[in-house]
Amino acid sequence: MIRRFFHQAYLYHKGRSAAFHAEEFILMQLGYPLISLIFYCLIASYSFRTDNLTAWIIGNSFLLCTHACIFGLGIVFDSERYFGRLRSILSAPCKKLPLILANGLYSALFAMCASGFGFLVGSLVFGVDFTGVNLALAALTIVCAMFSATCFGLLLAMFGMISDSMHFILNLVNGLLMIFTGAEFPLSQLPAAGQLLAQILPLTKSIAAMNLLFCPDRGNFWPLLAGELATGAVYALLAWGFFGFVERCARRTGKFDLF
Repeated sequence: MIRRFFHQAYLYHKGRSAAFHAEEFILMQLGYPLISLIFYCLIASYSFRTDNLTAWIIGNSFLLCTHACIFGLGIVFDSERYFGRLRSILSAPCKKLPLILANGLYSALFAMCASGFGFLVGSLVFGVDFTGVNLALAALTIVCAMFSATCFGLLLAMFGMISDSMHFILNLVNGLLMIFTGAEFPLSQLPAAGQLLAQILPLTKSIAAMNLLFCPDRGNFWPLLAGELATGAVYALLAWGFFGFVERCARRTGKFDLF
């Protein structure tokens, strides 16, 4: 069963990336996100007139996952419809949760690599000092963040079943993540409703946890990580439930879309 899961995950990844050469795939996964990180950090430097960009490097390094987890996974079912596989997926007599999670395995791995690369660039280009930071805890924080973001991307992919405007939805969500996760400015500057929204979005707690690793007081680190994992688990269950609802509607009505 485990072997079949990883084989299916590899096939999904191969189906999405087979059209690219290795160098094109690497540039797509790292090049564009890297330019975005440098761009937003330079804006922060000139806007806030500071050379200490640690908080912005942390936030934007986590946001590098949006290319793989949000835009990459968000169009999964649009692609399945385009290639004619949606009928087989909906009608297959198998458990759907492993199928859904297999879609996100390689996206999560590449997102972790992109975020780690962002921290490396932040250290080399912007002089972020990682001396004294527990690298094992930093790596664990990245893993938790990418798990949550991947599950969120899988949930967004389900909206491809009920809407034909996925590009609008994904770009809107990308903007919300930039505003409400604390990546670009402190959450304390948000109104009360915005702070509440921030707590149910992915990455918010991981960004706060990573910032704590640069501080002497790390009292809330583990609760934040536990909250991030719980957020990701809720997204995965919602995606599974949403898919089950669409599956039942498709079998009852004979249609594969709800729009």
